[in-house]
Amino acid sequence: MNRNHFLLIAGVVLALGLLAGCGNEDSNLTAASQTGGDDYEQLDLGDTYGGLTATDEEVAFGDEGLKAMLLAEDQELVDDPMSADPMVREMEERSRHMERYEEGERPRFTYLRLRWGMLRGPEDSTTIEPPCDVTDWTGTLRTDRGVVVVKRMIKFEFPADHVIFPRLDRQTVAFVSHTWCHFDGLLIQIIEPPVEDSLAAETPNKLYIDMPLYKGEFLVSDLVDMDEVLDVDDKGNRIQLNGFGLDDIEICPKGFLSGRFRHMRQDRPDTVDTGDRGERLGSFAGAWITLNGRIHGFMRGGYGVTADGQRVFVGKFIDRRGRFMGLIRGGWDPAGEEGDLGEFRGAWVTRNGNIEGLLGGRAHPVEGYPGGFYEGRWTTLCDDEAEDLVQ
Repeated sequence: MNRNHFLLIAGVVLALGLLAGCGNEDSNLTAASQTGGDDYEQLDLGDTYGGLTATDEEVAFGDEGLKAMLLAEDQELVDDPMSADPMVREMEERSRHMERYEEGERPRFTYLRLRWGMLRGPEDSTTIEPPCDVTDWTGTLRTDRGVVVVKRMIKFEFPADHVIFPRLDRQTVAFVSHTWCHFDGLLIQIIEPPVEDSLAAETPNKLYIDMPLYKGEFLVSDLVDMDEVLDVDDKGNRIQLNGFGLDDIEICPKGFLSGRFRHMRQDRPDTVDTGDRGERLGSFAGAWITLNGRIHGFMRGGYGVTADGQRVFVGKFIDRRGRFMGLIRGGWDPAGEEGDLGEFRGAWVTRNGNIEGLLGGRAHPVEGYPGGFYEGRWTTLCDDEAEDLVQ
């Protein structure tokens, strides 16, 4: 464990301990009943976890927008023949046994989640109303070297929208995509095998995005912790890039966050409280997604300011079937006005109170809506590199 990693975890543990000390004194998370009944509209920010309990919930918290993400999963799968490429299999096998290889013999894996179109959040009321002009995003993704594997389509209206097979080569992905009032996207894996040629090793590997409305190039090394949302026209179309770069992809569960948030002051002023309960400023809900794009579970909660001025972020994490996975506690930073959610980070604890993992992300406002969407990363506590990227 390196020094930065030790300080990070120590800081999280200390913060959770201090927060627990000024909240509910009963730290036994198993004391609650095993049926969902938490009130997400009336969070008590004076309590360690907002008054939320270690209970099961309905699937996707009973949220129709989140349920729609589950229903869309099978249609988003991509059977990329490149995943069966012998080199890809060899590099993935090396990732399972990193201890057998020296630094220069280890492959590098970068996952990139791209979305483009009218970005608002997961399936939910933030989607703008029709009519919308059709936007053509048909294009290519290409790297200088390595292999690009398509893991999942996001919201593609198959078969009209699709990834083009057979592939041109290992480094290039071509696709057909059109959007109206929503968005499309892809989750790709970039595999960089060890480079034996010293000159090639010193030459940065780049990703090239070529679309009608957007053309860009990025160092693959810069994608590892990227969370960017870029405007591409005056109609509201955007492109979003959310990356995660790793040596180890097998041992330690990790992945992406994707969800929506709302400002409660503007949207539901009746739910804001003051005094000992603190002041709730907003709510959030979204999915935990694995590196391969499968939904791992869902999170729901809120953020605000405690009576003594701490900015806190609290929630519950459940699995795909609604079973309790953890309670979330962390902090957040404002963007723009004081109550606007900017960035957040924190940890989740299991039923026995043990810290199991870290999460963090960034919020992106949507014009004309009291809130917007967020993107981020999560990891369990068994990968120093992933923990540094998340926090």
